[in-house]
Amino acid sequence: MENKGIVRKIEGKNLYIELFRDSSCAHCSGCGQKEKTIADLYHYELNEKIEVNVDDLITFEINNKFILNLALLIYVLPVFLMVLSYIIAAKLGASEGQGIVVSFTTLAISFLGFYIYDKKSGSKLIKEEISIKEVTPSDEIKITSCGPKD
Repeated sequence: MENKGIVRKIEGKNLYIELFRDSSCAHCSGCGQKEKTIADLYHYELNEKIEVNVDDLITFEINNKFILNLALLIYVLPVFLMVLSYIIAAKLGASEGQGIVVSFTTLAISFLGFYIYDKKSGSKLIKEEISIKEVTPSDEIKITSCGPKD
């Protein structure tokens, strides 16, 4: 998966980038924002040896396998654990109502676990999977009504 942004500020190895909305978000007016960029600047710590200047266009790439595994973990695992906990509760002699309470408690605990994990190390994990694919100097960017074109 790729995303693009424009470097707005550089402080040492730290880049502050104004990201462009992905195509599905850019064409939707559901949130009321008409801008093609995200208002908050994205912080990226530059580990690669790449020449970057303010106003350069950067193309980021994130590993598709990582995104798929993350989606599987977040969307499928809690439901699987919910069903499994209901089955285990039923095997241990719990009534249907007790099994439902146990399964929804398991679902809530799994989401709470994901939330805590995300707060502690989620952004670090994601930043490890993001790499800069291409840097286009600002003097080579062609601006159109819909944003930069390569």
